[in-house]
Order: sequence, then C-alpha cells, then structure tokens
Amino acid sequence: MRGTTSQIAFALLEIIAAFVPFVALGAVSYAAGLDSALGLSSAILAPVLSVGVATLVLRRKNTGWREIGLARPKSWLRTTVLALATFVGAVFVIVLVQVVAQNIPGLVAESIDESRFDALEGSVIFLVISLLGAWTTISFGEEMLFRAFLISRVTGIFQNYRVGAIVAVGIAGVVFGVTHVIEGPVGILSNGAFGVLFGVIYLRTGRNLWVTIIAHGGLNTVRFVLVFAGAT
Repeated sequence: MRGTTSQIAFALLEIIAAFVPFVALGAVSYAAGLDSALGLSSAILAPVLSVGVATLVLRRKNTGWREIGLARPKSWLRTTVLALATFVGAVFVIVLVQVVAQNIPGLVAESIDESRFDALEGSVIFLVISLLGAWTTISFGEEMLFRAFLISRVTGIFQNYRVGAIVAVGIAGVVFGVTHVIEGPVGILSNGAFGVLFGVIYLRTGRNLWVTIIAHGGLNTVRFVLVFAGAT
C-alpha cells in the first residue's frame, strides 16, 4: 500500500463521497419511476453531481480529467475503431453472461429486468430523451466515475501498479454491477462483466477514456432503440 493508514482511509472516503449522489439519486429515480419528473430528473442529476464531487477530489490532488482519460486522443480514427471493437466485445460478454446465468441451478432469472424503461416503449419523446442521456450523462458520467475516477484512485493506493490495476478493475466491475441491482441478478452480472472489460480496455489503451465512452454510448443506443421497438 502507498501512504499511511490515515491517507488510505481518506482516499477511500473520497471515493465513497463521490458515489453517494449517484447511489442516492439512483434510488430516488427507481422509486419514483423514469416516467415521473422526479424520477427522470434524479436519473439525470445522479452522474452529474457525482462527477462534480469527483472533480473536487481530483483538484485537491492537483490533477484533472484530462490526465486520467479525457485528453484529446492522438488518433480519432484509431480511437473509433477501438471503440467499435469494444462495443462488439461488450455485446458478446453480455450475451455470454446471460446464457450462462440462465443455466445456473437455483438462479431464477430469465433476462435483464428492463421494467424501469416501460415508459420508453413506443414513446418517441422518451426515446429522444433517452438517446440524449445515452450520449451525455450516462456514457460520459458513468465512464468518468467508474473507469477514470474509481480505477485511478484505487490504483493510486497501491505501490505495485500491476496489483493495484487488477484490484481496481475488479472493484470497479463489482461496484458497476451492484449499482445496477434494479436490473435483477442477470443485470448485475452482465453490467459487472462488461464493467471489468471496459476497465481492462481503459488501462490497456493508455487510459483513453474516449474508447469506452463511445462504446458505452453505442450500447445504450441499441438498448433504448430495442426497448422502444418492444423487442426486449
């Protein structure tokens, strides 16, 4: 571990503080429903406020989002190609997890619970709002929090970078999966699995967060269009 026990404890408290708005407002959104003003506004504000807290934490460390992933990539073409490959990989992982989960004895779960998006089916207005969210607060907000911020802060706790990276990617994947608890057991497993994949890709691409942002936006675009069409 790097630093004193108190420094490590403070770092963990900073991580928790950054995620409190995301978890709290996410719970409000689920309870109120996305078809209500309170539910929709809470879902939009959740990642925004958490990114705001994370920004304050980074400033205290004399760093910022550019340093941990949002710097302009050397090649947008390469970034886009990697994002497409990441998208395909994520779809494969999600489908694989669902197939495996459905065959686990004792696990009663047929598919990811999409019930919170019931209001989206057949609603053009809701689809437009959802797609705007897919490419703003969801893709940017979740990637900035779960990949750039969480992984960077956890790896910084360890002296050994390789060990820190493994632990950080694992923690980020688990936390990402658990925060999607409203999607049921398969939803937790699916999101956790692609969260780990995105964490690995984030580090392997030299912390080019644009790769996972684009892939994440693509995943949610496909998801929302399928829900809208009643194909889920």
